[in-house]
Parts: sequence; structure tokens; C-alpha cells
Amino acid sequence: MRQTRLLLAATLLLAGSSCAHGPTLPLPRPYGETVTLKVAHVVNPRLPSMKAGQIRALLAAARRGVKENFGVDVDFLEPEEQPLEALLDRVTSRDRRDWNNIVYDFKGGKGNRARLTRGYAAAFRGDENSLEEMIAYAGPFLLAPPRERTYEGFAEAVTATLVARLEQLKSQRVADGSDLIDGSFSNEVVFWAYIGRFSYPYDVVITNQLIASAEYVGSSVHTAIRGGITNGITTSNPSSRYGTTAIVSTYPIIGEDRVTRELRADDSYSEADSARFAGFLLVHEIGHQLFHLDHPYGRRSCVMNPPGLLHFRGWVENLSPTDCPEK
Repeated sequence: MRQTRLLLAATLLLAGSSCAHGPTLPLPRPYGETVTLKVAHVVNPRLPSMKAGQIRALLAAARRGVKENFGVDVDFLEPEEQPLEALLDRVTSRDRRDWNNIVYDFKGGKGNRARLTRGYAAAFRGDENSLEEMIAYAGPFLLAPPRERTYEGFAEAVTATLVARLEQLKSQRVADGSDLIDGSFSNEVVFWAYIGRFSYPYDVVITNQLIASAEYVGSSVHTAIRGGITNGITTSNPSSRYGTTAIVSTYPIIGEDRVTRELRADDSYSEADSARFAGFLLVHEIGHQLFHLDHPYGRRSCVMNPPGLLHFRGWVENLSPTDCPEK
């Protein structure tokens, strides 16, 4: 197992799955006992959302998946549904000031592309996956290959792909005709990663909000190549039982805008499959949350290996806990 990265510090370091990791915490030693996790379902009414039955199926799939992959029993308390707006109301002027210093402004067109690229090069240098492993993982999904096989050349190619796909997402509309990405912080990973500031006593958060953004401190390669879309985040939260909150966004699975569908290989899922795939995303996040596991790129049998783009069906079909060399 690898150490997780510092998140709630002077800068924000992203490692997205799927995921942004919070600071390193002592392991909760759950072996031999049932881990009980408190759940919130945070809903943006403008966006498609899973039904209550799907959320229960999601949690049931996650319960089975945690047992199969990590050998631990988890129990989820009944989800408490809450409006996204109530969480946004907790954002302070200090939060906005802090976040504006690290968020790449793609909405207003004022982002510094060179600074963004430098941040990615630095983040990739600090990744325990080698440069060659990252290039092998990302290569099939880049819009253009790296000009050279260096951290700088790779960062340029990743950043170009990130910005292009993020700009495409910005242009999408939802069913009521409004913008998929609005002017609030709701799509920004920093908003969710700093949830610990809000005295929010939940171990697990499931939301239908699309989380798609870019930050100057860089991110993991698998998040960047899908246009900054974050499927899940595990972040520090002193108000939760284990000092962290695992967050899963269902929008990448159920969203039907053109760009999200293309990143999903134009696949649409049944309600049952949607719940099951989201359940495995939660298993992945619990791997970060309870066991401090990171991303073994290329190990397709392992649940900690991130999905390629948003290809959830193929990702789940390839999982095989007995064939995963590292748990």
C-alpha cells in the first residue's frame, strides 16, 4: 500500500479516479469487525439522479465488493438525502479566496495554460507510477501523442487533452436548457475535497453533481485525460468517524450529454447496471479511505486500477479480486 497525498494544505494535490486523496491517516484496523459508514445523498435537482432504490442497490453492490476485494464487512446507514444548495451555502468568502488561487479558470477563459502544464509535470514526477506506465495507460486516450517522452512533453499532451475536453463539457446543456456547468463551485473538485471544512459528519457522500475541473497543482493522469471529470474523491474530514469522507459522483454513469456519452464510448446503462457500476466506484474509494491504497495502472483485475475514460462496463467486467496481485 502507498501513502496517500496531502490535500488540505497550502496547495491541493489531486489523484483523482477517480480520486483526490486526503492526508495520510492511521488505518482504522477494520479486519474482523464490521465497519459502519454514515451516508449522505446530495442532489442537484437540475441533473439526472438515481432513484432511492438504485442508491440502495449501489450500496449493496459496494458492500459485496468491499468484502470480495478487501475481506472486510461494511454496513451503510440509511442514506440521508440533502439538497446540493444547502452544502453550497456553507462556502465562505475565505473558501472562495483560497480556491480561486488554485482553480484553473476555464469558465471565464482566464486560466494560465503554461502554469497548468507545469503543475501537471510536477504532479507526474511525484507519482509512484513511472513515466512509461503513465504514458502506456493514457496513450490510447490522448487527443495527440506527447512530442517527447519526458515529464514536460507528457504534461503538455495531457493538459491539451484536459483543456479541450473540459471546454467541450462547458458547452453542454441539461434537460431544462440550462448549462451543465454553472457559475457555482459545485463542479469544482476543491469544493468537494474541502468538505471537511463544513462540519459534515458523513463517511460517504453520493451525489449526482458532475465534478469536472482543473487545478494548477496538477491531478492524476486518469482524471485529466477525461476532461477533468472526477468519479470519486477521498478527502480529509475530521467530523467523520475515520477522519475521511469517500465521495462518488453518479453523473458520469447516468449523464446523457453528448460529451459524457462519448467518454462512455456511447454506452448507456440500465438502472441496475448504473447502480452496480457506481457501487464499484465506491469500493474503489473505500480502498483509499480505509486501506490507503493507490492506483496500480494497468492491473485491470484490480478495483484500484481506474477506469479508462468513462468505460465503466469494461472496467467492471475485467475486475477479478483473486487475480489482483495487490490488495
